[in-house]
Amino acid sequence: MNNPAIIIVAAGSARRFGGGSKLLLELVGKPVFIHSLLALAPAARSGGLVVVVPAEEIDAFRAAAEKFACADGVIWAIGGAERSDSVRNGLAALRCDGNGVVAIPDAARPLVTLNLLDKLVKRALEVGGAVPGKPVTDTLKRTGGDGVIEATVSREALWSVETPQVFDLIRLREAYARISGIRTDDAGVMEAAGFPCAVVENPEPNLKITFRRDTEHIAELLAERET
Repeated sequence: MNNPAIIIVAAGSARRFGGGSKLLLELVGKPVFIHSLLALAPAARSGGLVVVVPAEEIDAFRAAAEKFACADGVIWAIGGAERSDSVRNGLAALRCDGNGVVAIPDAARPLVTLNLLDKLVKRALEVGGAVPGKPVTDTLKRTGGDGVIEATVSREALWSVETPQVFDLIRLREAYARISGIRTDDAGVMEAAGFPCAVVENPEPNLKITFRRDTEHIAELLAERET
């Protein structure tokens, strides 16, 4: 694998989770963010492993990383008001050169694997950007403000996108320098800057913890993986 820089975004507010830090919550014996850190850290280039966390919880995150022996090489950065601000802070914290690619996983997706990262890195080196996703299979409807259906939307060529998202590091830095106000994902910033990104189909589960009810199923999948 062409070793990427890696910025693990772990600075979300978790408002929809219902209180407490979802990333410090233990699943299968480890805090949620530790699963991502253990999975991806072996691929990171020297000086290129950043974990972005809330300022008020940095000591707790550091202590957890030390407890599970995965703190070596980690550069800690403080999150911002929006996800895009956290990514900017992560980019600024990198201590590696500006060549190659950077992977940006959400720590709230603890099922991420090196195999997926490898596929994304290869595609990003070809195109300039690559994101994992699954084809949309549900029927889609567009409604008016009153909730009445106005049209059925074709799902052809539509994807549900995940992380990690992988980009040419120079292009991503340029995109963030030029574009502001994007509140979707890093691929959205790249698109707005005119840089191409590809979708890589990921058939494996890569669920995100958004609500507290999500933890039970993800814990079951993590347990299955470790048996």
